[in-house]
Amino acid sequence: MNPIQTLGTAQFEQAFGETLTPWLQQRIAEYGFQCRSMDQAERDSWLLRIVQTLLTGDAVPAGAHRHKTWEAGWAENLEQFKSNPSPESLIPGYFGKYPVIRWMRDFVVSISPCFEYRSLAVIQDWLFDQYLRETETIYEFGCGTGHNLFRMRAVNPHAWLYGLDWSSPSQAILDSVQYSGLDARMYGINFNLFQPDTALSLQPGACAVTVASLEQTGSQFGPFLEYLLSQPISRCIHIEPIGELLEQNHLLDGLSLAYFRMRNYLSGYLGRLRELEKDGRIRIIRAQRSNIGSLFIDGYSVIVWEPVASPAARGKA
Repeated sequence: MNPIQTLGTAQFEQAFGETLTPWLQQRIAEYGFQCRSMDQAERDSWLLRIVQTLLTGDAVPAGAHRHKTWEAGWAENLEQFKSNPSPESLIPGYFGKYPVIRWMRDFVVSISPCFEYRSLAVIQDWLFDQYLRETETIYEFGCGTGHNLFRMRAVNPHAWLYGLDWSSPSQAILDSVQYSGLDARMYGINFNLFQPDTALSLQPGACAVTVASLEQTGSQFGPFLEYLLSQPISRCIHIEPIGELLEQNHLLDGLSLAYFRMRNYLSGYLGRLRELEKDGRIRIIRAQRSNIGSLFIDGYSVIVWEPVASPAARGKA
């Protein structure tokens, strides 16, 4: 068996391509990231598993038809929270299914507990530390159980936090968060990414965030993007599967792209943003891969953009 290694500040700086703040360095140390590399036979076995999944097509495509699935999933977390009112009870059950993590365009085997979930947490900490500390109002669209909102709270103790989701158990969870005393400034709003409520006005200067939720819209992201462009937001942060940032001719990237297609994950979004930037309507602050993913996909790429015109001038997406 290959020796155990610990991923620390230097490794995450390499992954993100920049120097990390002392606050984030401390978070990385607290999470703990012990892992090991694979030998060829082990790597081949996991690659074969991915290929077999792609060949059989044994996965449900994303889309509006999965509404009831998400209702049931978040209802389970609601019951867990009632029994144990803590942020840990809100972690979705799909994390940690496999011990394999994508790291720097290769595989590692996780040794530390909750490795995948904490990897995503570091990406969020990295972005929220930079962009959300001074924001007065933050909206997370497709928030699910609201677990990501607690990481926003870690960098901004005073912001009004709104979790928007099309699942009614999501709003019940965030109501329970308030009743439990965990957070008095965290609210739930029912919102459908496929059919945005245009009557919902966001606070001027607010930030909008999506974390592995816009992926569910496939190529049908237009109404939501149109909605964002009509609002007086200051910035938008996405952590999503972005195919445009992967390389078709790289083995793991190519398999990830094939999985995106099979699951009908987000497609064409960065291309549309680049068109909007060319038209002078937005500015893309960053668009990069995080170099972190799960067994089947490199799905945690990062986009940060901001509008450059007033809502009235922006019109439709």
